[in-house]
Amino acid sequence: MFTILDTHFRVILVNARHVKNVPGHKTDKKDSAWIAKLLASGLLKPSFIPQQSIRELRELVRYKKKLINQRVEHVNRLHKVLQDGNIKLASVVSNVRG
Repeated sequence: MFTILDTHFRVILVNARHVKNVPGHKTDKKDSAWIAKLLASGLLKPSFIPQQSIRELRELVRYKKKLINQRVEHVNRLHKVLQDGNIKLASVVSNVRG
């Protein structure tokens, strides 16, 4: 959501704990006005947001990690199916994936 809004507006991300720690009465209906007042008063400190290139790199690294984990799950599932079928592939081959 941040990346979509960032292209059109100046977006500031704030830690929710900082908003909760500032005294005052906050309800669902008054939250946006309350947060705007806090921001205008300078009571909220913006969180660090890395550059677009760093965010994209992080997303790629997370996706790569997800794909690696999926591959490992598939290999383990294959190994389990073979074991259940009474095929002891691990006793013959040192690397099940190879």
